[in-house]
Amino acid sequence: MANRDNRYRATVGLALRFAGELWWAAKTSFLRSPQAQQEKLRALYTSQAREFREFATEMGGLIIKLGQFLSVRIDFLPKEYIDELGKLQDAVPALPTKVMTQVIERELDAPLDELFTDFDQVPLAAASLGQVYRAKLPAGEDVAVKILRPGIEDLIDVDVRSLWTIMRGLDRFTAIGKYLDVSEFCRDFEATFRAELDYQGEGGNAERFQRNFLLSPAVEMPKIYWSHTTSRVLTMEFMDGVKINDLPALDALGVDRPLVARRLLEIYLQMFLSDGFFHADPHPGNVFVRPDGVIQLIDFGMVGSISDGQRKGFTELITAIFARDATGIVETLRDLGFLGRDADTRALKQVLTPLIDTVIGEAGSIFQGAFSFDKVMEGRQLASFQVDAATLDEMREVIRTQPISLPGNTTFLGKALITVFSNCYKLDPAVDVVAVTEPFIRELADTGFQGVISTLAADGGALLRALPVTLKRLVSLAEKLDSGEFELNLSAAQARRLERLGRVQTRQVVTAIVGSAGVLAGVLGYLLRPKR
Repeated sequence: MANRDNRYRATVGLALRFAGELWWAAKTSFLRSPQAQQEKLRALYTSQAREFREFATEMGGLIIKLGQFLSVRIDFLPKEYIDELGKLQDAVPALPTKVMTQVIERELDAPLDELFTDFDQVPLAAASLGQVYRAKLPAGEDVAVKILRPGIEDLIDVDVRSLWTIMRGLDRFTAIGKYLDVSEFCRDFEATFRAELDYQGEGGNAERFQRNFLLSPAVEMPKIYWSHTTSRVLTMEFMDGVKINDLPALDALGVDRPLVARRLLEIYLQMFLSDGFFHADPHPGNVFVRPDGVIQLIDFGMVGSISDGQRKGFTELITAIFARDATGIVETLRDLGFLGRDADTRALKQVLTPLIDTVIGEAGSIFQGAFSFDKVMEGRQLASFQVDAATLDEMREVIRTQPISLPGNTTFLGKALITVFSNCYKLDPAVDVVAVTEPFIRELADTGFQGVISTLAADGGALLRALPVTLKRLVSLAEKLDSGEFELNLSAAQARRLERLGRVQTRQVVTAIVGSAGVLAGVLGYLLRPKR
């Protein structure tokens, strides 16, 4: 009990100290110039985030998961926090193997040497919730054995209680409630990660993906050995492929990287557009490639679902973005849950036009021409968007005061999409998104989405040509927002424009748009195919 109380006090105490530091920085801001105050805050954010990362690594449990969860919530955290939390790895000191094997023997009610003919004493991985070992079953199968850490449920209970205490305090004493539904955030976080404590549920997720991809030769998921699986022990087929981001190793094996890129895109398009059930954590440590180009997916504790209504909403959103339809964008964002009830939709519509101009660039202008039935000549020079300083100040204030956030079920969806598209382009910069997407959109068109498709039946050839560049721009922008390289890689005019808008506030809107629109970015290839 004392350890639980100490953990609770340490976690809440850290949050209180951080809050005090931020409060003092704000109260003493009159002593510094605006530029010096910004530098002060950036330094403070960085030091706090670094301290939290070190604290989370030491404490383990759900605190690491919280840091990882927050690292994708770029709708309300400063960039400095995002940069530092993005380095947080779910790796902690391993518990002694004897302790972990005792869990196996207790759960499976048999001695270890009867359950496995060989069991490595060094874990393959030691994470906050469990450890993974390589072993061999009596019948000779090579397996990976995932074991939940003893006592982890108690730590989770303490960490969840700490989270609720901290978030309720923030809701009461700060303006965070304008940008985030605190109760929904806490419930979503708790539900997401409590699900990872049930290894039988994870095994069930793996088999659901196996059924969904039963006829696909492009992907495999590990077989689950239920005789050696409980809620605390998961025994599955060992996957011995190469990490998908290890390009030199893939090349050394003679892997066809363009083929793998197409396959990865096809796999996730099926998840998003056909099945509505997706693997929510596709980082390279969970995606491997065999020498024959077959993709191997592991770790199914974190999954997500997309309803038909959401898929239709995402389709309508990206349609409105490329059409530069600010009214359509705002209405769809509200329908999808990105805007709170108190959002000033009229003001948001006024500020979205220059923002879209920066995000979409010339491709959006090309689409706008095509959408209005104008013939846009290739290579035509487009006039840059100009706006006076007073209007820019108004935009910054409007965006800052709006209740914009990422709904829980789209937080990991957006992150998964960015990761998948990024991996595809790294594997093959020339991957043909249009060609890969078309079969899925044909299916979508046959299952109740004709209304959206018909709105884009006009001449879409211009956008079709612009789509690959536009999609890369969207992915690149999201990555730059995460990595802090934003100003360095945009043109000077674009950087100045967004700097004047207020980068931190603008990031909220950009992320909401990019994170959700990415779902169906490739959809446009089929929706806007030239008439034949």
